[in-house]
Amino acid sequence: MFTDFINRILGAERRPSVSNRLENNAAPSVIVKKGSNKTSPKSIPEKYRKDVALLQSKYGDAFKTGFCIDLTLQEALSLMQRERKRVDAYSGLISYLKRELGITLTITSQKTKSKSL
Repeated sequence: MFTDFINRILGAERRPSVSNRLENNAAPSVIVKKGSNKTSPKSIPEKYRKDVALLQSKYGDAFKTGFCIDLTLQEALSLMQRERKRVDAYSGLISYLKRELGITLTITSQKTKSKSL
């Protein structure tokens, strides 16, 4: 209050208060698009692009959110080549499909023990 009085006497410009900093017609500096990433995924990373394209060509219109793919390791290797011929070589692809596209990919090996009793 005292500083406002001094500023008026000296003719200094009055600074707006903190609550009046934004104008009513001010546009936000960041534009946020609403929508789910699962229906329109961002660009597919280069390392998964070929694998996703191969799976889409094999399953066609069924390749969508909520889809579950069960493959044996031999089928996966014939479709999507890997240097390391193990199930864990596909773990990145499996997590990407689940996280970004909502597709569950399950790859089983003959050496994988079943969890049923």
